[in-house]
Amino acid sequence: MNSRTVPCIRIDYSNLYPCGTLINKQIYTDINEADVNQFYLRFEENDEQRSIFRKWTDELLQTNDKDIINNIFEEYRRLWCSRKYGSHFFDLHGREFQNFAISLTNHMEQSEWRQLSMSKSHADRRILRSRVYAIGSRDDIEWNGKFIDDTDERKKKKLEMIQHLQSLELFDWFAPNCELHESNLFESDHDLEIRITRQGTQETIEELYQNMQNEPKLIAWVNFAASHNVCGSYSVDFGGSQEEEVATNCDGAVLLGTLGYFVETGLKSWIRGRWVSYKTGMHIPPGGNYWAMTKFVTGPFHVDCGMIATAFADFRPYIPIFYPYTERKYFYTLIGNVKNEEELERRCMIDIEGVLKTCLAKQVHTLVTGASGCGAFRHNPYVEAKLWKKCLEKKEYRCGSLKQVIFAVLDSETSDNWIAFRNEFSTL
Repeated sequence: MNSRTVPCIRIDYSNLYPCGTLINKQIYTDINEADVNQFYLRFEENDEQRSIFRKWTDELLQTNDKDIINNIFEEYRRLWCSRKYGSHFFDLHGREFQNFAISLTNHMEQSEWRQLSMSKSHADRRILRSRVYAIGSRDDIEWNGKFIDDTDERKKKKLEMIQHLQSLELFDWFAPNCELHESNLFESDHDLEIRITRQGTQETIEELYQNMQNEPKLIAWVNFAASHNVCGSYSVDFGGSQEEEVATNCDGAVLLGTLGYFVETGLKSWIRGRWVSYKTGMHIPPGGNYWAMTKFVTGPFHVDCGMIATAFADFRPYIPIFYPYTERKYFYTLIGNVKNEEELERRCMIDIEGVLKTCLAKQVHTLVTGASGCGAFRHNPYVEAKLWKKCLEKKEYRCGSLKQVIFAVLDSETSDNWIAFRNEFSTL
């Protein structure tokens, strides 16, 4: 990639991104069983937090009475809304809060977990996200949320955690200081099955998994990631992006969190008080992505599949602290007109092509994606759908393992996102 085509954001903030000399890099190689827990983000709770959470956990472990359980849940919600404590008091990376969340949700049905995940209440969401974070980052909790006492079972869980950590890989397909050599251009091309569905990402994956049980094939989903903050604002009180929802129903947020650190402003979390940022040099580069094997743990059954965390270009207006790294100024005028349509499309296409290149590199059979960038990041859905179609028609992406692409667009039938992608792909 020559300097003329390197996205301006990468030039202006070069220290944030990888050095640009490697196309791909495995993040973790040799991991000892004894050291596995050191990789995960942990929040150190104070004495008051530990005391309150332990009290609730002990009460939950000693009862099956619905009234008592509901009273504890309501007490948590009251403290969440109180001035003395507030949401900042409940950090999903804290061990004792995780124990409380696990103990509470173990009294619930699976359908109730999904309700928590999609709730408009941030207090409810944090309970579910803390449950999943605990499951993904601790060897003393089984994938089903049960505490593990048996030594052999704990070792088995730890080995699975190591496998997921070792699967974490950075792809920097358009690294400015190295040349990409295509390896599949001489293979015969094939047709791609492309379809669109009005389902969420997780539900689409679960349906595919059920249908493929007799012939296991690798499914991967696109995580519409934030480039600079790990999973956007999953650990604070606002936001509801695809990444914040889907990556917190599997261990995707856990794995990406190993690449981040806490940013503490001292403010209340609803105005971004404590969030997680990628470490310097580990931000997701334009056209690049993180790959990892993930496990969904909140559905009717567990699903193992690949995650491709891609940061599609952010065209939101610049707002300090909230959106400091927007690319809008490079492509739009102050009144919102596109400066150069060709350059804008080229910028958007490298993210799409980066996803497809990773699919081929990791031997993905079925890709689940959606209206990438067409929510918070302000992409034009009609342009985005056209660019996906243009990329998927390229011979180089029809020569490898990829056989099926599904656009999961969870929007109303009258939305621009649904109409744009339906118009491009419903007849294929």
